[in-house]
Amino acid sequence: MTDVTIRGIDDEVYARFTAEAKKRGMAIGELTTIVMKALVDETTTRTYRIGDMAGLSVSGTDLDSLDGMVTFYNIKNLEFDDQIDWETFDKHIGAIVNVGTLKVPSKVTRFQALTKCRNVTKVH
Repeated sequence: MTDVTIRGIDDEVYARFTAEAKKRGMAIGELTTIVMKALVDETTTRTYRIGDMAGLSVSGTDLDSLDGMVTFYNIKNLEFDDQIDWETFDKHIGAIVNVGTLKVPSKVTRFQALTKCRNVTKVH
């Protein structure tokens, strides 16, 4: 592990960050590592955007064909094949944004799916 001194962090951001670490029962360094890793992974992993559609059905084969994360956006009806499990869903889906109706695969709970969602009207 590397020891680091960081200067110039906004006081309010630091206070909120330390409060979040405490709430999670984590050391500040542990949470900082998670956040840094997420940013590095995000910038080194290919990302795809699929959207502006009336409807889309997505299979596990579709998701596995990508070598990165996909964001689905502005889709009226988005449906995932029932054979998609949480591991595949979590690995390949970065976000689901501005979707009218979302059909969640039977192997993924609604709450798991909702961790990827923003502005989704109906989930079933």
